[in-house]
Amino acid sequence: MHTLGLTAAVVLASLISVNAAFMIVSPKAWFHLPRWILLKGSLVEKKYAVGLGALEVRIAGAAVLGLVAWTLWDIFAK
Repeated sequence: MHTLGLTAAVVLASLISVNAAFMIVSPKAWFHLPRWILLKGSLVEKKYAVGLGALEVRIAGAAVLGLVAWTLWDIFAK
């Protein structure tokens, strides 16, 4: 059961990390990810793909990536 939980954590962390990496590298491309991986909530491309909105998306992506790294570190460092 422990192995199953760790496997699920790694798969979920991988999906979230890919999403966050796209948010950081290109907010415009992030809006074109498939629906099953895209975690955009109520964000709209017109407002958040360029300018200050893109900066907000990049900051959010960095925060998510940091949280994933911190969580994985905590799981596997113990």
